Amino acid sequence: QGYTCEKGLRVGHYQNDPHRLTAPLRRRPDGTFEEIPWDVAIAEVAARFQDVIAEHGGHRILFYGGGGQGNHLGGGYGGATRAALGIQFTSNALAQEKTGEFWVDGQLFGRSSCHTTGDYERAEVAVFWGKNPWQSHGFPQARRILKEIANDPTRVLMVVDPRRTETAELALQSERGIWLRPRPGGDAHLLAAMLATLVEEGLL
Repeated sequence: QGYTCEKGLRVGHYQNDPHRLTAPLRRRPDGTFEEIPWDVAIAEVAARFQDVIAEHGGHRILFYGGGGQGNHLGGGYGGATRAALGIQFTSNALAQEKTGEFWVDGQLFGRSSCHTTGDYERAEVAVFWGKNPWQSHGFPQARRILKEIANDPTRVLMVVDPRRTETAELALQSERGIWLRPRPGGDAHLLAAMLATLVEEGLL
């Protein structure tokens, strides 16, 4: 079956949006912006980098990149940029949203660089903790698979989320669906209780 991610379907919207930036902008003293030529912008940014390096050293600069989901060009110039500026420290968007996944992969498979995904198509119980795959499309064919789980009386769709998301709504409409709504900050207690129940009742 074919499948198109929402992000791809929205490319035209961003590409043709009338408010899309098409030139560098320099902030004026009054807070407004003015367009400037690319060569001027590059020269000014380079000069500011040189000032920072001269006063503090390149090791005081953090190179922060994207997660690579939509643009892999950073991998081509990132290393050269860090070397030229003397940058020692780097991070990216995945450091905020994927650290837990990488850690678990490292514990399960011996290295954290592998990327795994749940076998939701065949799962008897699918648990989505703090995520809304109906909108985020965290796995291929997400909406079709979520509906299949929700409509199957032999399977369980469980959502743990303070928000009543679209995925949580689907769970509530399911015969065996579960929506748990922990208080913010209570996730760890809920997970600990669930793990304790698995151990105490010999369900592992």
